[in-house]
Amino acid sequence: MRLHFAEPVLCAIFPALLLSAIPANAQILAEGSWYVEAVIDLQRDGVIDSSPGMDVRLNDPLSRVEALKIILKSQSKYASELTNIMRNLPELTLFPDVEQRAWYAPYVELGFRSKLVTGYPDGFFRPQRGVKVEEAATMLVRSYGFPAQEAPYLSTDDLRNAEGQWFTNALSVLNVRGAILPGSGLRPGQELTRGQFFSMVYRFRKGRSGASMARQQGAPQVSPAADVAQGDGPSIRFASQKNFAITIPSLGITDLTVAHPDDPFSSKGVLAPLKNGVGHLFSYPGEGSKMMIYGHSSGYPWDISLYTKIFRTINKMKIGSRVYVTYAGKLYVYQVTGKKSVQADDRTPFNPDDNGEELILYTCWPPDSISQRFIVIAMPVETIALK
Repeated sequence: MRLHFAEPVLCAIFPALLLSAIPANAQILAEGSWYVEAVIDLQRDGVIDSSPGMDVRLNDPLSRVEALKIILKSQSKYASELTNIMRNLPELTLFPDVEQRAWYAPYVELGFRSKLVTGYPDGFFRPQRGVKVEEAATMLVRSYGFPAQEAPYLSTDDLRNAEGQWFTNALSVLNVRGAILPGSGLRPGQELTRGQFFSMVYRFRKGRSGASMARQQGAPQVSPAADVAQGDGPSIRFASQKNFAITIPSLGITDLTVAHPDDPFSSKGVLAPLKNGVGHLFSYPGEGSKMMIYGHSSGYPWDISLYTKIFRTINKMKIGSRVYVTYAGKLYVYQVTGKKSVQADDRTPFNPDDNGEELILYTCWPPDSISQRFIVIAMPVETIALK
């Protein structure tokens, strides 16, 4: 039976998709949806020692040894040596306050051997002390083998830096690679929460793998660290004065407001942005990961509001056509590379991968039905700094 009036539940599938990826993880939802993608990825790879649905205490502080453990487990290159150390841990401790029978002793041993940690000037390690921003950044950057002067000095509102300090290069690297969640406002001396650190590790890993994949495939790569053109080319005419907006010339869509739902884990919350335009989920433009912009293709027969059928002809978009997204003072240009219809419960298009940045346009399909979803996939080709 055709469900002509079922479209207003269009986005009920989004919470279902996310919740199916993290079964019943109420703690994650309660403590902050910004960290969900990071937790999914790190749990999937066994970096976080908890199964989906378990309490990961995102707002709790994180100790130095917990941070070191996560960094070492996030990279497969350490796995073999870690196993050997666990089997043959030296009896002599490296630091007077590190007990060799403690669970964290092998991680401290490996971290010291790998030159990720050296301890404090007084010879102590202080394993249970909360990890500070600069300590976490330095361990993470060292673990990936960055040379001492890998990145030019960079300080941002998301991660404040200071010149001439032992941690300056590490914080610059994190800023260049876009490893800090926008709006974080981190600074040296601040102790990290578990959620903040999970996000840092996740985004650092994605930045590295995304750039690597793009180089291997010869694809255009847009990242927060990339140089951007100034606003004087032909694409600039599609820029918006809004903070977040989308223009799709092939669909006749111009300067349409894009909004992230205040509550992305309920049908009501996900539907709310559609009253004034289209909605947004997952990462943001320029972050090197997957981003979804979703909208209605139909609605109640008596609903003739402006945005009820905004994506009704999305299937007519052609490969190679452009999509223009204005976000936070930049114009991001995407080029359509694929389109298809999928089953309503198919979440594979949104699973984390190493394909770099990807824009997904999403709506119920066919029009006047909720049996399937139609997606258009577009990849970044240009980023323009707006004057």
